[in-house]
Amino acid sequence: MNRFDGADAPYWTALAEGRLVLPRCEGCDRWMWPAGHRCGHCGSTAVRWLEREARATVFSWTRTWHRFVLTEALDLPFTTVLAEIHDCGVRLLGRLDDPDRINPVIGEALSGRFATTVVGDDSIPTIIWSRP
Repeated sequence: MNRFDGADAPYWTALAEGRLVLPRCEGCDRWMWPAGHRCGHCGSTAVRWLEREARATVFSWTRTWHRFVLTEALDLPFTTVLAEIHDCGVRLLGRLDDPDRINPVIGEALSGRFATTVVGDDSIPTIIWSRP
């Protein structure tokens, strides 16, 4: 049984399988993120999920130095990036694998690997971004 539900279930299911899929409207051909049951641009309910490479660029980032709820499993400090996926413009949040704590540069290339992270008592699929 699939433990993911909602409009973004295919995204989470694919991440758990080690793949990145993103929704694209069949009516107007626009990428849809966050995922929805209907395109926010043209209103079409025809959505196809397309596999993408886990390649991106840094759109924005922040480094977290203090513990907050549900981050107990992460070593401090950790860097979170808003990564813009290559060739579709969708932006996804993820943790940067940054052992040297070097500040990311906006526009810098990233590649992703698929992993799981612990959030509270749950293990969830995620993309860990790194510099290629």
